[in-house]
Amino acid sequence: MTLLVPFDQFAKTVLRLLDTKEAFVSPKGSGSVATAASVNKSVLIVSPSDEPIEAARKHLTKGGLEVFEGIWSLSVEIDAPEVAHRDAFIAAVSYKSGESTPGLWVDAYPERPTQVQVLRALYEEFRETGELPEVSFEEFIRLSEPNVVIVSPVDIQSFMDSKKECE
Repeated sequence: MTLLVPFDQFAKTVLRLLDTKEAFVSPKGSGSVATAASVNKSVLIVSPSDEPIEAARKHLTKGGLEVFEGIWSLSVEIDAPEVAHRDAFIAAVSYKSGESTPGLWVDAYPERPTQVQVLRALYEEFRETGELPEVSFEEFIRLSEPNVVIVSPVDIQSFMDSKKECE
């Protein structure tokens, strides 16, 4: 049986439910994932975190757990290439175009980009493809009136989970 808990509740839950004070932490995208298990009770507790592995380790140690690097799993597919996209940050930019409808540009990043990084990537792509005349980055921003949205892996998972609730 697997229990998924919020990261801030992980240490308390492990200490309350399992016959261990050991937890394992592994990097997951720009954050980490904490796991703890009891073979005797057939229980696995899992908690994703936005915190990098060292910050997560400190948080869990402060919570009373002895922390090791690794991950408990009921599946061997944890590192399978088909799940790598779950750690992607999706950036979308809507912008004023020369047509009757606004333009939309989408890209993915392995780590959270800044809005300026996203806009710079859009600008560079448009310059390379010839879609943009000779204008400065600042002028491009002024003319295109961009709106940048960055969607985190946690947000993506929340969207996916909300779809499961509707089924």
